[in-house]
Amino acid sequence: MAKRRVFRTRAKCPGIQRPTILAPWPTYGREVTLDKSPTNAEVNIIINDDIVGQLDTEVGNSVALALERGQSFKAIIEKIFPMYNDRFKEIGAYMDLKVEYLLEKGQPAIETKRYWRCVDSPDASHEQYASRPFLTKVAGVTFEGRQRIIARCSDGERLKLVREPDNRYDKGAIKVMRLNGQQLGYIPQDVSRSGGGGLADQMDRGTEYQCRISNITGGDERNLGVNSEITEGVGFDNVLPEEKTSASLKVEPAHNNLGWFLVVAVVVLFVIIVIVQIK
Repeated sequence: MAKRRVFRTRAKCPGIQRPTILAPWPTYGREVTLDKSPTNAEVNIIINDDIVGQLDTEVGNSVALALERGQSFKAIIEKIFPMYNDRFKEIGAYMDLKVEYLLEKGQPAIETKRYWRCVDSPDASHEQYASRPFLTKVAGVTFEGRQRIIARCSDGERLKLVREPDNRYDKGAIKVMRLNGQQLGYIPQDVSRSGGGGLADQMDRGTEYQCRISNITGGDERNLGVNSEITEGVGFDNVLPEEKTSASLKVEPAHNNLGWFLVVAVVVLFVIIVIVQIK
C-alpha cells in the first residue's frame, strides 16, 4: 500500500514580480504545478501556465526522476517573500512549498536538507520578538564606508530589515538598510540566530518587522554606532520625528557655506570702516 509522504523546500522564483493591486502575489495555500523541463533535469514551478522558478537542484533531481516514473506531486505555497540582489533591487521572490506525494513500496523517498524548516512550529523563543518593541545595536557599522552614511542619519529614522540567506558567512544574516537603499550594517548574530529560533527564523516564516533608529552613539564620523528599535507588525505606536531626506541632506552644505560667507563679509566691512576712520 502506498504511503503519503510530505517534504518542504524553498525555491527561488525570479518570475514573480513585485505585487500590485492588479497583480498580487500568489496567496498562501495556493497549489502550484511541478513539471520536469523538457530540455534539462530541472523541475519548473508553474503558475497559470507560466514558469516562475525552479526547485533547488538537490531536491529537483529527485523530483525529476520521480516525475519520469509517473509520480504525481501536490505542491502548496506556505510562505512567500521578496528576493533582492546586492544592490537592494527586488529580483523575484522566495517561495516555501509543502509537497505531498504517495510513496509506493520499494521507491526512494524525496530527501531534503534536514536543517531547513519552512513552516511555523511552536517556539517559545518567538515571544521575545512578538508584539512589544525591543532594542538591539547594529553590527558592522565601520565597514564599506558606512560611517559616512550613519553621519547623515537621524534618531527615529525608519529603516528596513532585509534577509540575506545567501550570505556566505552567516545564513541568518539580516541587513539593516535605509529606505533609500543605503546599508548601515547587520543585525547581530546573537539576535538573528538562524536555526535557533532567532529573528532570522521568524522572518523566514513570514513575520514582518518594522525598524527605526533609537539613537546614534559616538562623537565623530569615525566612531559612530547605531542602536535600533524593532517591533513586529505594521508600525510603532508613537509618531516618529521627521526624517532627513536626500534633498534636505544636499541643502545642508549650502547653508553652511552661506554662513561662512556672511561672517567673512562682516569682517571685511569692519576692516574697511576702521581704515576709513583712521584716514
